[in-house]
Amino acid sequence: MEERRTGLSENEWYIMQVLWQKAPVGLREICDTLKPMKGWSRHAVISFLKRMEAKGAVRVDESGKVKQYIPVWNQEDTIEEETHSVLERVYGGNLFLMVSNAVKGKELTEEEKQKLMGILQNMEE
Repeated sequence: MEERRTGLSENEWYIMQVLWQKAPVGLREICDTLKPMKGWSRHAVISFLKRMEAKGAVRVDESGKVKQYIPVWNQEDTIEEETHSVLERVYGGNLFLMVSNAVKGKELTEEEKQKLMGILQNMEE
């Protein structure tokens, strides 16, 4: 059966970002990294990590003195799958609607415009 990477809550995405950047990482470092931004208690982070482990997104290495958390899911694949899930659920598969909503009201830099144009040109080839 194909591994499913969607279904992370907003809070779990914050933790995954930390894991993808710093893994393997202990609970204290996860809490210290996210506390200024989110203000979560240690207990809240533990709850999120337990749910993420149950989903198969995270594994725990208990071989050392301190538990280390390691992402199981690859960042690029997980983001791609979540993007496709949002595209289908929210936009009914309408990519144009999704992209136009994403850039609406946002001033794109010249570099961002060039990258978008490059993506479209590559699709034509």
